[in-house]
Order: sequence, then structure tokens, then C-alpha cells
Amino acid sequence: MAAASGIVNKPNSKTISKKKLEICGHCNVRDQVDSNTQRIEALEKKLEAQQKDTESEVNRAISEVNNAIEREKDKIKSEVRDDIVGVLQDHEKTGAGGTVKKEQVKVEVQEALEDEKDKAFRARNLIIAGVPEPDTDDMDAGNSADLASVTRLFTDGMKLDPDSYRITNTTRLYRGRKEPADTNKDRLLRVRFDSSDMVGKVARASPELENAANSWMKNTRIFRGRSKKERDERRELIREAHTKNNEEEDSDYKWYVDFSNKKVLRKKEGEERPRPFRAQKYR
Repeated sequence: MAAASGIVNKPNSKTISKKKLEICGHCNVRDQVDSNTQRIEALEKKLEAQQKDTESEVNRAISEVNNAIEREKDKIKSEVRDDIVGVLQDHEKTGAGGTVKKEQVKVEVQEALEDEKDKAFRARNLIIAGVPEPDTDDMDAGNSADLASVTRLFTDGMKLDPDSYRITNTTRLYRGRKEPADTNKDRLLRVRFDSSDMVGKVARASPELENAANSWMKNTRIFRGRSKKERDERRELIREAHTKNNEEEDSDYKWYVDFSNKKVLRKKEGEERPRPFRAQKYR
């Protein structure tokens, strides 16, 4: 019995092989887990790097916008200072004994500030004539149709990249609907951009409209938004140019008032209307 109790059962080869397989299986699973963990960590690092790049690009874009706003503010402040200095100098020249009347100066300075504010607002505006007006009394539907027409005018007619500008809103000028409803006269359309730079970009691209396949695009006329003071100045320039053209009726050249409110001399054209952005011919 003692001898029998000292006998030890040795595992057979099948049991050993099974244990080895179990151990190897555990090793493979652990290796796969480690490999997947490393891949996940690598992906997390890659995503983190991409996020940092995106944040950096956004911050750069925000910085550029802020810088542009600051430049615009500085420009307005400089113009306001110039206007105020001009008001004071005028009073020093014309005031009795060089005495400046404070109340009058205060009013004129306020007018100068309002004028500069108006200029800043209008600097991002364009006035477009000739855009077909949608036949609807629904304001939202009309605005959507006008926005689509202007976008086509810029992209198809002027070949501008649609990603290079952003239109804030469009507004038909003058109150109420056009009357009668079946008239061919469409109201002027005011287009407002998020940046005044776009106004110059449209001015440079406007000659493309002469080659537009669409007839209404070819006949479109575009003007810069102007304050009352600027409109009065332009009206006076047009009157002077009109007088000059009447005096020089036999000349091969004609005076025009251009987009920047400057009188320019150009050779007379055989067309019924001048190029886009050029002032209308004097009648």
C-alpha cells in the first residue's frame, strides 16, 4: 500500500501539447492586444496633430480678420482726424479774430463722424442695375432668387471663384413692389459683402461681362455704394463733363466719370452703352 501511495501520475503527451497550445494562444492574444494598443495610440497622436494644425489654421484666419478690422478702424480714425482738422482750420481762417465757436465746431465734427461712419458702411456695398427681379411678393423667396442671380453673375459672368467672396445680403432699393407688375424695369439691387476688398475685385473683373453668353449679364451695370456727399460730388462732375462734351461735340473723344469719381477722357465708342462700371453716357 505504501508503495502504491508513492506512485505519481505523469501527464501524457496529449495533455502537454494542449497546455502548450493554451499558452501560445494567450501569447498571441496578448501580442494582438499590444499591437492594437500601439495602433490606437498612433492614431490618437495623428488626430491630435491634425487637430493642432486645424486650430492653428483657424487662429491664423481669425488673426487675419482681426488685423483687417484694425486696419479699417485705423483708416476711419485717420479720415475722421483729417476732417476734424479741416473743420478747425476753416474756422481759424474765417472766424472773427481767429475765435472758434465751440457749438458750431461740435456740430460740424459730429457731421464729419457721421459721414465717415456712412462711408465705412457703404465701402462694402455695390449697386447693380439690370438683374432680373423675381416676380414674387414673398420677401424671403425674392432675396434667395436675387442672391442666386448675383452669384451666377459673379461666377459665370465675371469668372470669379465662389470661394473668394461672401455676400452678406442683397436688397432691392426703393420701397414697395415695382409697378405696374408687368413692367420690364427692374429695381436696383444692392449687394453687401463681408469685406470692402471685394468691391475692387468686382471692378477689375467686370470687363468679363462683355463676353457673357447671357444677355442680361451683358447689359448689367454696376456702381459703388456712395454717400449723399459722394453722390452730390459725382453729380457735379457729371454736369461738368456734360458741359465739356457739348463744347467739344465734334471731338473723337468724350469725357466720362469713372468708378472712382474721376473725370477721364476716352475715345468715343460705336456702342449704345459704355463698358460695365463706366458712367452712363451723357444725354
